[in-house]
Amino acid sequence: MRHINSLVVIILVGLILPAGVSAQVMNGDFESGGMDWMDSADPGFGVAFLAAGGNPGGFAELTSNFQNPGGRACISQTILCGDPDAGTECTIGFDFRLAPVDAVPGSGRIVVTIDGVESVVVEGPTQGWDFVSYVVPCGVHVVEICLEVDPQYNAWEAGIDNVRSECTGTVGTEDSNWDALKSIYR
Repeated sequence: MRHINSLVVIILVGLILPAGVSAQVMNGDFESGGMDWMDSADPGFGVAFLAAGGNPGGFAELTSNFQNPGGRACISQTILCGDPDAGTECTIGFDFRLAPVDAVPGSGRIVVTIDGVESVVVEGPTQGWDFVSYVVPCGVHVVEICLEVDPQYNAWEAGIDNVRSECTGTVGTEDSNWDALKSIYR
């Protein structure tokens, strides 16, 4: 009987845990290199997944060389962030650093697109690792994070780490008056 109760508990935990994991970015800390990420780079740009130097540990490094014709280096992933029909919102965020190697000020930026729509633009440079987040409806999304550099002689480096998402429910408002509030706190 004891084994049956243990088995029931294990099955219930197995059923409950996946329901609680409603937001999933695979390998968001880049500890497994570029696994689960797609990368692309225009000529004169590069994408590398480094094992050290992140915030902490591994990270994705997007670069442009000095004589680039302008363009982008990007990483992307399709994520599931909660239930699109449950009145929820998804907060997607990541740590980043953006540094000019030899560049004109304002000529490099990090651009985030979600489902092909530009959502966030971060101008640089940064002093170290910073954090940015943005909110979209919950559901399946294609998230793309890019280093975008203007043409001419502009070499930039962007570090991306700790990409994460969290689906949260919206809380409705309830009409109340002073008497109702007083009764709650008595």
